[in-house]
Amino acid sequence: MAADILERLHAEHQNFARFLYCFRHQISGFGDPDEETNISLILDMLDYINAYPERLHHPVEDIIFARLLTKDFDQKAVVESVMEDHQKLETLTDKLRADFGSVVMDVAIHVEELKAEAQDYLDAQFAHLDIEEGEIYPLVEEHFDDSDWAELEEQLRGEEDPLFDQTRNQYDHLLSAITSFETGLDRKYTRITVDEDLD
Repeated sequence: MAADILERLHAEHQNFARFLYCFRHQISGFGDPDEETNISLILDMLDYINAYPERLHHPVEDIIFARLLTKDFDQKAVVESVMEDHQKLETLTDKLRADFGSVVMDVAIHVEELKAEAQDYLDAQFAHLDIEEGEIYPLVEEHFDDSDWAELEEQLRGEEDPLFDQTRNQYDHLLSAITSFETGLDRKYTRITVDEDLD
């Protein structure tokens, strides 16, 4: 049971890291006259973040992390901070989506400021993934027993990811963009970090 839930969450993190690298690529060309930026694709990508990671993935983690806080261990402040990050990230997503929406509406906006905002957003998302994978999930594995997982199985009814679930086509255009980006780079995403700025 533990393996099933955590493996699914870990796989979702790996998929989201792939998504974020592609999102970073889309943002990097924004404002460059030599690059053709697809604002509609950027907005669709932000819509996806709101639709799945923030509405379905994070609530599952919140249930697990809240149970973790009932255990006896020293790093509770880290877990509480990560749970608070879920709401903060949602707020950042909404703001970034609104700012790119302003571009579509031809509202004057400073390109470098928007790119800096996007870079900060990416840094926050990758840092969040890193701490969950590196610190929080290992704590869950250490402190949960079979009874914890049995009760969680009753509570958690996982929804399939509308982007990476092959039986759905709601976000086929985003998956095609990710696949094309990865093919062009010819590299695999196995490390959940971000090492480069948008400049």
